Amino acid sequence: MANKVLCTSLGIELNLELDDLGHPGMPGLWDFLYEQDRMLGAQRVPVPQRGMQCAGVCRNAGVVAWMYLRELNGRKQAVHERAEDEARHAAPLSDVHKAYQERIIRAAGEDGFHASAEVRTPIGPRQWIQTDALVEGADGRRIGWEVQLSTASAKGPRGVQSRVRKAAAHGITPAWHTDREGYARRNDTQWTFSNQLPARVIAKTGGLRVVSGFRVLDFWFCDVTADLPCPNGQGRCWTRHATPRPRDVLFDDLVRKTAAGLVLPLEFWSGSRIQRFWVPADERDRYYNEFGEFASEQDVQPIAGRGSSAAPTCRPRVTLATSKRVLDWRDQSHWSLEARPCRYCKQPTNLVDDAGRHTHKVCHEAAIEAAAA
Repeated sequence: MANKVLCTSLGIELNLELDDLGHPGMPGLWDFLYEQDRMLGAQRVPVPQRGMQCAGVCRNAGVVAWMYLRELNGRKQAVHERAEDEARHAAPLSDVHKAYQERIIRAAGEDGFHASAEVRTPIGPRQWIQTDALVEGADGRRIGWEVQLSTASAKGPRGVQSRVRKAAAHGITPAWHTDREGYARRNDTQWTFSNQLPARVIAKTGGLRVVSGFRVLDFWFCDVTADLPCPNGQGRCWTRHATPRPRDVLFDDLVRKTAAGLVLPLEFWSGSRIQRFWVPADERDRYYNEFGEFASEQDVQPIAGRGSSAAPTCRPRVTLATSKRVLDWRDQSHWSLEARPCRYCKQPTNLVDDAGRHTHKVCHEAAIEAAAA
């Protein structure tokens, strides 16, 4: 809720802390606006079409936040339509959060990339994506940085997975950064992690290190001369493997290189599990060229089978699917406003998979079948 409201139909600001709303020359103003808002609500008129905007914290943050009116225990109130706009009032951004936003914008600008904080990207008539810092990179790429310093659930409508899929489906590459050690071990997105530091240190131009979330890949052949053990079993399987190795990187460099396309997100299969992290672009290309892109673990289901006491050997990095899987992509999260080449047949499509990659539904189903064969 907020105390300052802009009435767009009358072109005036309302101060709900005052009985006359700050307009003594307009008696009965509240009763008129409140009854009008109730009537429009009864007619199912959407909140953005009722003409009430937050004129306080949201407007100061450059966000257009729509509201509706109500009375509670005799008090005049304006309520935000969306929970994230309401939360902006209850929990203002911390100094550390602001320092990260400013650093992202500054680092991107040093290489000529435009960046803004608290960007709202429309994705439908009444929907949008809120991004802590959006970097407009090379070749039309957009990097959406989310600075997560508080609790964030993995699932649910406002969970990390949902927000990541929604951003990717609309052409924004999600980049989540945190100073919580527990998030560095999560795999719901490509988390990057830096040690906890005060805002004044983060705001400096000195080196700020990312100690988790960026890796390099070692490519090697699994034979008797290999120094590393076979990652999927015992002995030697005489095939190629890739092994990720953690590597520290400067936060500013990561911002600039993701914008330039020199560092890209990777989904790395390890046995039957998937890991998500950032790697140099040439290493990601080599990884996908040698091992292929596999269906996400959310796309396929394991089949039941009998156990075995035999020791495992190097197994294909696939997840088995049932005989014929028909995907349900009726949800709008699988639709992108921009048509791009399908990752399989290279023909343009507006459909996207759960990871936000442009894919025809039939092509994706065929890939799952091929992986299970």
